[in-house]
Amino acid sequence: MSKKHQAFFPKRQAAPEPGRSDGETASDGDGWVRRALTAEFLSDAHLGSGSGGGGIDALIARDRCGRPVIWASHVEGVLRDAARRLRGDKEAEAFFGRAGGDYARNDRQRAVFTSLYEKGNPESHIWRSTAREAFDNRAPKDDTLRVIEYVPSGTKLVGEIELPASELPALERLVQEVDALGGGRSTGAGRVKLSLAEVSATTHKLGTPTGRLVLLLKNRDPLCITATATPDNLIPSLAFVPGRTLLGAVAAWLIAEGDRDTASVLTSGRVSVSDALPLPQAPTMLESVEVLPAPLTLQSEKPTGSAGEVPWWAQTKAPNHRRDAWSAAEKLKRPDDDLFVYRAAASEPWTTFRPARRVRLRNGRPDPKQVDASLFAVEQIVEETHFLAELHGASDDLKALANKLGPVLEGRRWLRVGRAGAPVEVVHLAWSGAASVAKATEKALLTLTSDLLVRDEYLRWRTTLDEAALHELAGTADIAIVKDEHGALKTMQDAVMVHGFNGTSRLWRMPAAAIRRGSVFEVSGAGITKLAERVAKEQWLGERTHEGFGRFRLDAVLPGVTGEARASSARAPAADVDEEAIAATTQEWFKAHNSLAKLGGGSDRKPSLSQWLDLVADLERNDTNAIDGRLNPTTAGAKSWKHKDAKAILDKLNDRAIQPKQRALHARLFMRWLRAALRKGAQ
Repeated sequence: MSKKHQAFFPKRQAAPEPGRSDGETASDGDGWVRRALTAEFLSDAHLGSGSGGGGIDALIARDRCGRPVIWASHVEGVLRDAARRLRGDKEAEAFFGRAGGDYARNDRQRAVFTSLYEKGNPESHIWRSTAREAFDNRAPKDDTLRVIEYVPSGTKLVGEIELPASELPALERLVQEVDALGGGRSTGAGRVKLSLAEVSATTHKLGTPTGRLVLLLKNRDPLCITATATPDNLIPSLAFVPGRTLLGAVAAWLIAEGDRDTASVLTSGRVSVSDALPLPQAPTMLESVEVLPAPLTLQSEKPTGSAGEVPWWAQTKAPNHRRDAWSAAEKLKRPDDDLFVYRAAASEPWTTFRPARRVRLRNGRPDPKQVDASLFAVEQIVEETHFLAELHGASDDLKALANKLGPVLEGRRWLRVGRAGAPVEVVHLAWSGAASVAKATEKALLTLTSDLLVRDEYLRWRTTLDEAALHELAGTADIAIVKDEHGALKTMQDAVMVHGFNGTSRLWRMPAAAIRRGSVFEVSGAGITKLAERVAKEQWLGERTHEGFGRFRLDAVLPGVTGEARASSARAPAADVDEEAIAATTQEWFKAHNSLAKLGGGSDRKPSLSQWLDLVADLERNDTNAIDGRLNPTTAGAKSWKHKDAKAILDKLNDRAIQPKQRALHARLFMRWLRAALRKGAQ
């Protein structure tokens, strides 16, 4: 390989000097930079998602807003392949790191990529292709029709890359080497022009360290926090970031910067890190925000059954009330593991929500010598989700930690969290004083806001908490668990297994059994005041409290209860309620124009099911000519839309009473009735 190419792959530099903040210049001139990577497609591209639907065999990957996206793993893979072609596997590992690498040995990939997102709402193209019968016969081969979705040429997607300045020349060289992205690159699809541009991070002031540190985090890419130690074909993810995971990410960042002394402040337990719980929206005042896992006694009414031929999703949905299970006579439905309770201020009502999670299909080779890739699925918290976390500790320790983490806390550097190290940034921070002491009451609800690790007298992990164990944890015997009318303790608790992996030692942590977050205990006695003081002093219960375990709160009324007359905020979203009404409307359309479902052609030809699918696809990508072009067809194939019933449906979709954003949903639900009738007729 020429010396010119060698210049683009400098040797891996040593870690920056301890304590140096981002933007400063170390003695060896090694700083960090951030660049915007823009991909402009010169030809139609298939950004594969691995899934199909709606009559399309291969759909493009889309983000949480339904816009095309190029996942960071694909961008990194294409750039790594270019590095291998230029310098071979060894030099490619020098830039991208090696499999199983870590920060401690400085052999993990230091460049952090985000996925490339499209900021507008471009249309997509549907291409159909078949295999030939033979090389010299263009007749289509049976059962080889493929329908693939493409993004059109001219589409621009933008992402960001954070890396050491010393490795910037290598990245610039690799970007010049890549000329195609996506699937089918060998056939001319996905030709692309990549370009780099400087980007300045939006920074915020660190402030004066006082009290506890409240952080508002945001994942720039989908985030997977593995929920099990032995995943199968599907790798499930938790709906939040555990404190141990966040603590490990911060400690790993400090170790990579060469500051092990500050990292020991976290690992030794002098500063505790809470779970990073998701939020439904970005709050304005961090100090007043409250979020907690849904208490196990916050249960919802079970749906009532109904007779008739109308499917459940077409029926009118009743408001879903959430009630305290201990005060309800009927049986209720327990909350799901991913349900959270939130309020922006103490004066506002509690609301319930679930963070959005999606399953993404992946191809991987766990063994580099493996020839065929293995197909698996990963569950992920969608990108741009906000999380709330807190750091507690002595003022001197928090001040020292905040100074060393200045680049991260100010938003100039990213943390790498979860599986594959997704970039997470600090959006905002606030220094808050200690929590206020709750007023003494005769009874209170003790709710675990994180998992609780506690051992019995035989050093076994407890999976339930009784009154004697509560006395030991609270440090007082002046507290009792209230009994119901049958003499049973008023507790509702579950057990959960806790797994972990130490990225520095490359070893699995021993699993532990914990009392699940959301467990509720109704307590009474003078010891409630002492428990409230423990909350104010941040003296949590059980073991490994610096990793976020053992946190709790006291309430007089169960958070999230909605009562009988008022509908819960946990009811189905407005979009779901609208969808049910639209389904009923489109069913009436179908009943009035059911000749579209009759089999057979003849002179009075009707649109085929694939033509209805094309109509839905055009409406979903906001094609302004989707309906008018079919009402006034110019091709022979489109003349089937002149059928009287098909034209009537197009007129209904074109009605001004229907909002343009809802036309695609009307068309899709009408097609669902039509497809069901066609299948029934074919039988």
